[in-house]
Amino acid sequence: MWTCSKCGRVFEKAKQPHSCHKISIPCCIHLFGNYDFLAALPKKDKLEIRFALDQKLDSPRLKICVPMSAKVFKNCIDLKAIEEINEELIRWLSQAYHLKDKQ
Repeated sequence: MWTCSKCGRVFEKAKQPHSCHKISIPCCIHLFGNYDFLAALPKKDKLEIRFALDQKLDSPRLKICVPMSAKVFKNCIDLKAIEEINEELIRWLSQAYHLKDKQ
């Protein structure tokens, strides 16, 4: 692990290229644990949720899955009703939050 002396951000690799400037992106919300583990993008009639896992989800809820590396997949689902926030989703998000702990 490496910590930038200018901005204090912690990275997995020493001297990892980054910007020390903090920016806010008005189109989405990012949640951080040890890394950026979730993005929530509000849309007109839904909330798009993107999160990384060490697997491609096998679920009809899956909108798209993009390989980010040999071991990490960015999974994307849409939430259209509050009832869709259930134990399954909470489990996936917990796994996404702890993903870097496993690697």
